[in-house]
Amino acid sequence: MRRYILHQLPKSPKTYASIVISSLFAVIAIYLFIQVAEHMQSVFNAIYSGKEYLIFLTAPIFFALIVFIDKKYFKYAGGSGIPQLIAATDSRNKVIRSMLLSFKIAIIKVVFVSLAMLCGASVSFGGPSAHIGGSIFYNFATLIKLKRKLLIHSVIAIGGCAGLIVAFNAPIAGFMFAYEEIGRKLKKQALILIAISCGIIYLFFDIFFSSGYYLIDLSSNSLELKLIWQLLPIAIIGGIFGGLFAKISILLITKFMFEKTKKVIIMALIMGTIVASLNYISDNQIAGTGQKETLMMLDGKSYGIEFVVFKYISTLASFLSTIAGGLFMTSITIGSGIGSEISELFPHINHQVIVVMAMVAYLSGVIRAPLTSAFLVLEMTNLLNLLVPAIIISFIASVISKQISNKPIYEAIASNYLMLTSKH
Repeated sequence: MRRYILHQLPKSPKTYASIVISSLFAVIAIYLFIQVAEHMQSVFNAIYSGKEYLIFLTAPIFFALIVFIDKKYFKYAGGSGIPQLIAATDSRNKVIRSMLLSFKIAIIKVVFVSLAMLCGASVSFGGPSAHIGGSIFYNFATLIKLKRKLLIHSVIAIGGCAGLIVAFNAPIAGFMFAYEEIGRKLKKQALILIAISCGIIYLFFDIFFSSGYYLIDLSSNSLELKLIWQLLPIAIIGGIFGGLFAKISILLITKFMFEKTKKVIIMALIMGTIVASLNYISDNQIAGTGQKETLMMLDGKSYGIEFVVFKYISTLASFLSTIAGGLFMTSITIGSGIGSEISELFPHINHQVIVVMAMVAYLSGVIRAPLTSAFLVLEMTNLLNLLVPAIIISFIASVISKQISNKPIYEAIASNYLMLTSKH
């Protein structure tokens, strides 16, 4: 066994040095990115407080501006960033990988997400953090002239892991994310190096920046296994609405991805106007990641079914516009809204448990990565004692979502990026 494990690991000391340096650099860069983006959300709240009408001017203009700059000068800095990581690991072409993952892309990603937060877009940081991390790791690997394809693709996956670990303080979810999404085509031997690297990344993050659970410590909650069957409706609802989100996104993004810049900008203007309208109606409650609202709903507050609808539409509009921004926390917020509204239908199960399971179900329905979805939400809330019901709910939601949208959302968009890069 020892000989087998050692055979799978790189033998060059400079490879390990590169991973350690990349880990430290990525942790610092992603942490600073999140601090800047969160500050921009605070600036947004300050600017528009009492002046909600201004968003009708700024949101459409900012949406169009971000898309225009990206399409004209960068081409691959928009969207979540996870499809770019998947496309880079799927490609054997160095030129294509360099197009999708570069220091330039990482820097402009920070700018684009900050602008998105400043204009009230419903976006989060997980996907962009993964894109930034993947870009950093890939370019450090290039600097040391790493040539073995398995190692090159592995370090890209490790960079994606770094994004989730730093953004959400979720090391297990970060590893599962590499297994299910970014590195799904990697040989299983690569997972040994990825697991070790996740440990190094988490160690750096925990030493320098960790401030506790991303959401709240709910470890005092429990669930009797005989009540798991009652959670089936939650899995069904999460799978259906998550699958519809993925289906619509894949359909429209695929349609507009290859269109001329003018049509894409018009699409961004329309989506920006939709987001502006929903912000105005909701007093800006649907802007940003939704972390604050999720914490309130876990604490028992109800924002009403209209919040769920508005957040769903605004997140869909933000994603369809192809501005930079992720789906993880916004999807979790939508799931928490669903759970909050239906929790009274489950009198024998704690409200917080219902909300958490709805978060898992909806996220799994959207991204179709059931292990990542379960571990991410449970690590955010310190509820790993509910791992069994969470995984069951997550897998059921994923299966139901598949009946609506055959191909996972990130994988489908990644295929489009591979086709797009082959034209340049």
